Amino acid sequence: MKVLSAEEGKHLTPVTNGRTTLVSATVSNLQIGQVLIVTHADWESKNSPYQVVNRVTKKTGRKFEKGRMPDGSGWMVRRIS
Repeated sequence: MKVLSAEEGKHLTPVTNGRTTLVSATVSNLQIGQVLIVTHADWESKNSPYQVVNRVTKKTGRKFEKGRMPDGSGWMVRRIS
C-alpha cells in the first residue's frame, strides 16, 4: 500500500462497515490505466481478491483486468475502462 498526498486523496471512498474494505475502496477509486498491487501481506483471506474486484465491477460498471503477479508475490488489478 502507499500513502497519497492531499491532492491525490481528495476523491477517495472511506472504508465503512459492511462490504467496503480497504481493497474494495482502493479498487473503486482507481483511474483508467492505474494498477493496484495487493501483496499476500495485505490480503488476509484464503481466497484471492477477485470476488471483491468482481463486486466493484458489478456495482460501478467499470472494467478491470486482474491476475496474479508473475513473481507470485500477490495480485494485480488494472482499471481498463
